[in-house]
Amino acid sequence: MSEIVSNVILVLVFVIVGGVFSAAEMALVTLRQSQVQQLAATRGTRGRAIADLVADPNRFLSSVQIGVTLSGFLASAFGGATLARHLDPVFVRWGVPAAVASTLSLILTTIVISYVSIVLGELTAKRLAMQRAEGFSLVLGPLTNAISKVFRPIIWFLGVSTDALVRVLGGDPSADREEITEEELRSMVVSSASLGPEERRILDEVFHAGERSLREVMVPRTEVEFLAGDMSAAQAASLVREGSHSRYPVTDGSVDRIAGFVHVRDLLALDPAQRHSKVIQLVRPVRSLPDSVKALKALSAMRRGRSHLAVVLDEYGGTAGIVTLEDLVEELVGEITDEYDTVAPSDAMHVRMRDIDGLMTLEAFADRTGLVLPEGPYDTVAGYFMSRYGKVPVKGAKIRVHLTEVDAPQTSEQPAPTDTAANIEMTVTGVDGRRAAWLDMRHLDEPAAEPATPVTAAPVTETHATTRVTTPPAEGGTASARTVAHSPSETATAGRIEGEGTGPDPTGR
Repeated sequence: MSEIVSNVILVLVFVIVGGVFSAAEMALVTLRQSQVQQLAATRGTRGRAIADLVADPNRFLSSVQIGVTLSGFLASAFGGATLARHLDPVFVRWGVPAAVASTLSLILTTIVISYVSIVLGELTAKRLAMQRAEGFSLVLGPLTNAISKVFRPIIWFLGVSTDALVRVLGGDPSADREEITEEELRSMVVSSASLGPEERRILDEVFHAGERSLREVMVPRTEVEFLAGDMSAAQAASLVREGSHSRYPVTDGSVDRIAGFVHVRDLLALDPAQRHSKVIQLVRPVRSLPDSVKALKALSAMRRGRSHLAVVLDEYGGTAGIVTLEDLVEELVGEITDEYDTVAPSDAMHVRMRDIDGLMTLEAFADRTGLVLPEGPYDTVAGYFMSRYGKVPVKGAKIRVHLTEVDAPQTSEQPAPTDTAANIEMTVTGVDGRRAAWLDMRHLDEPAAEPATPVTAAPVTETHATTRVTTPPAEGGTASARTVAHSPSETATAGRIEGEGTGPDPTGR
């Protein structure tokens, strides 16, 4: 083998050694923390070596930098000393002076070696390591760990010098890499080729569910069917037999005092001797959660406690509503329908703009209509309507509003007209007590009037709140219902309206 060939091979060896260290650096830096933990738990000594290196960035960065720098210097120095002199005669034959030919030979040799080092020892090595981070880490991690132990004194000195310079430049030597933000994580999910559309949708719902509170997903108390605790078990059984729920909250004298809940099996499978016992004697414990708790946290708490139903409390300790496991799961996977749910017959725009449930949340409204209701001191469409209408809504009440479309920028509560906005007329088509139960919407061709100005103002007389109370019958009779009227002052004192809703399955079952 000629001297030139052997020298070229030796230069390539130095370049490849540098590439090995470059690949080790890229592989270890590319690893996510979850991957490091998994390797440490499943790959034995090699995995633990990787975890040790990643936990001490100064150590492994110094180790690979020593290898990369030394191999690069050795390749350039050895190539310049052994290969450049073979080019001198070539330049001399071309008429270049001998002194200049020596310099040109050294420069040309250095450029060629630098090109090979960059392509083979840096770019190619790092590209491969980035694509196969785990594999390269398992192969090169133990080697890097061993080198870090051999050169420990040098690495210690380099680490101290680096920490001092980082402090001078305003950094924190002990700080790790930046945490992944929620937006970055969402971007990773969207750009991931390994996730299908349905998986991406579910993950996106998980992010949104983490932002929603129970106040936004619960069934409000006005839509919950309560059972009075002093009702006999036989009477309760006859009531639930006609219903569509599997669990019923039981009150102890007031809706704000929930004794627990009963399952329909507890009532329909009673022994004859228990038929005259009170419902409150059959209750099971029920979990209570504040309405400010986030949906995901509530889901975890109910799953750990094996609770299918929870009572949601407002800030004053009163009953705001209930929430079920199904309600919370629907926040993640979408609407779950059964034989008791009503499915929309069409997805056409004119259908989606009609028969809007007043209890629909702002998010659900945006999903259905493609229009965004501005945020405010309300969580439902009915709350938005009442806030804009300014009075207790009656059937036929209307407002004209200016709404932006989904994903359009919203600079104020009532944005100026843009190409992505719509003038909408909202009409109450049904009321439940003092709440707008159902609404219709239509687009207006003409510009909207002053936002949220009532179009029709039906005369409003003194309004009384009503409470529907199911009372036990006399012995041998049937249950009866009575409606109790309250004056406005009494209603203000009570602070709430208690009643039975007629909407969809309130417990989500």
